[in-house]
This record gives sequence, structure tokens and C-alpha cells, in this order.
Amino acid sequence: MIHSSSTSSKAEIATVMMVQTTSLEKQIASLTAAIGNLLKHVQAHDNQFNKLHDKFQSTPTLNEFEEQDFSIECNTNKGIHVSTDEFKSIEHVKNTVNEAIANTYGTRVQVFKSYVKPYTKRIEQSRMPENYQPPKFQ
Repeated sequence: MIHSSSTSSKAEIATVMMVQTTSLEKQIASLTAAIGNLLKHVQAHDNQFNKLHDKFQSTPTLNEFEEQDFSIECNTNKGIHVSTDEFKSIEHVKNTVNEAIANTYGTRVQVFKSYVKPYTKRIEQSRMPENYQPPKFQ
């Protein structure tokens, strides 16, 4: 079918285009709803961030942690008191442990300064023959 006038064809095209598109008011409403949802999402994440930031700010820093005085008191018959300020050196720690063991068991612990080999000098000084092959197990 051939159109007789150009005005009627323009009117038909215009009506087809209007059917397939949404109105400007509907587009603005959907964009407003999307922006509202996005704002809620951003505010929720902002609140989470603020909570984590406050929690991080409330934790002590390493320097504050080191400055705190930690002491442990044991309420036993002997009244042992342990504090980090009392330990000046490793030797002092060893002596304190030895004294605690001696008080508990009545004996002192011997600390060996060198390695003690579990075999005799005669075995250590013996050498294997050059062509020695260890036995092969089946």
C-alpha cells in the first residue's frame, strides 16, 4: 500500500515511536528510585566504615601497648609475684626459673653449657674403611 500524503506517514511513524518509548516522567521516576537506592547503599557502607574506623581508633597502638604495665599475681601458699619489670636479662630469667623449680621440688636444675654426645670417645675416634658399603635391606 502506498501512502498518499507525507503528513499521514509522519503521524504513523510518530505513533509507533511513542508506543515503544517510556514517557519522560517515568524515566525520571525510575532514575530517582535508582539514585535513592544507591544513596541508601552508600550510607550503609559509610556507617560500616565509621564503625570500623571508631573501633580502630579505640584500639591501643603498639607504643601504648608497650607502655602498659602487665603483672601477674598468683594467689598460692608461696605468694609468687611476677612482673615484666623484674626481668632484666636472660640470666635473671634462668635464675628465677631455677629458684621456682628448687622451691617446688627441692632440687636445682643443672644447665649444660655444651652438647653431650651419647657415645664414647672410642666409638667417635673409630673410622669406617674407605670401601665400606652399608648393608642393603630387602
